[in-house]
Amino acid sequence: MSLSRVGRALPRAVAVCLACWSGFEPAALKAAGLTGIAPSGAAVIKQLIATLTSNWEWLIGTGLGLVLMLIAGLMMFGSQRAPDHLFRVIAAIMLILIVIPAVLA
Repeated sequence: MSLSRVGRALPRAVAVCLACWSGFEPAALKAAGLTGIAPSGAAVIKQLIATLTSNWEWLIGTGLGLVLMLIAGLMMFGSQRAPDHLFRVIAAIMLILIVIPAVLA
């Protein structure tokens, strides 16, 4: 009995897979009005994203600089825990710059 269920379901599954593989998505996007040409306001949105990205990079750089200056001050005044904080900051930077992009690639 289960073999007949598989026999009936197999052609449907193959048809669904072929339909998805053959490209229903581009047809649906074209039917929704996607022409492949950017709208008239696309340059404004692109400029906004570029501005936000540069602001974000500046904010990260400033924050990192302040943290490193704080740790340098702690080391100058003889804090015993300052090297621990420094190594944690360095490990976090390495994690963000090396490990996460390597995992996502």
